[in-house]
Amino acid sequence: MTENLENKGKNPMSGLWIANIVLMFGLILLYVLHFNSRSESQSKEADQLLTSDPHAAPRIAFIDSDTLMLQYEMVSEMVNSFEASTIAKEATMRKRQNEFEQKVNDFQKRVQSGSISMEIAQITEQQLMTEQQELMSLRDELSDQLAKEEFDMNVQLLDIVSLFLEDYNRTRQYDLIFNFKKGTNLFVANQVYDITPEVIELLNQEYRLKSQKK
Repeated sequence: MTENLENKGKNPMSGLWIANIVLMFGLILLYVLHFNSRSESQSKEADQLLTSDPHAAPRIAFIDSDTLMLQYEMVSEMVNSFEASTIAKEATMRKRQNEFEQKVNDFQKRVQSGSISMEIAQITEQQLMTEQQELMSLRDELSDQLAKEEFDMNVQLLDIVSLFLEDYNRTRQYDLIFNFKKGTNLFVANQVYDITPEVIELLNQEYRLKSQKK
C-alpha cells in the first residue's frame, strides 16, 4: 500500500503548465470589422488598383495579427503578468508537493524500522491518501485558475483592439479589414493594403497615455 501511495504522490505538478502563454494571444482579432486606415501614399496607390466605378470593389485593408501581437506593448505587459501568475502557482504547488513527499518518506521509514504499530500505520496511510487527493485537487484548481486568467486576457485584448478599430474606422471608411496571419486561408496580400504599422503605432500611443494616467 505504501508503494502505491509513493508512486501516486510523485508528480502532481504534471498538469499545471499552460504550454501556450503566447498562444493565448493567437486570437481571431480582426475578422470582418468595418475599419479604415492607410497613409496618404498608400491610399493613392491602392485607389489606382480600383476601377473608376466606386461600386466595382470594396475598400479593403488587412492587419498582420502576428506582428500586432509582437509589437503591441500591452501584450507584453499581459504576457509578463501571466508568467508571474504561473510561476507563483507553480511555487505553491511545488511546496505542497515537497511537503507531501516528505511525509510519505517519513512514514515509510517508520514502517520499515518497525517503530509504528499496524493500527497507526493504517490510520497514517489513510491520512496520506486523503492529502494526496487534496494535492491533486489543488493542482486542478490552479490549472483552472490559469486557464481562466488566459481567457480573460484574451477577451480584454479583443475588446480593446475591437473598440479601437471601430473608432479608427470612422475616418478611414474601409468596407473590410482582414486578419492576415500565417497558416490561415489568406496566403498572399498586397502590401499596399497593409495598415498594421499605423494601427500598432496608434494602439501604443493610446496605451502609453493610459499608462501615464495610472
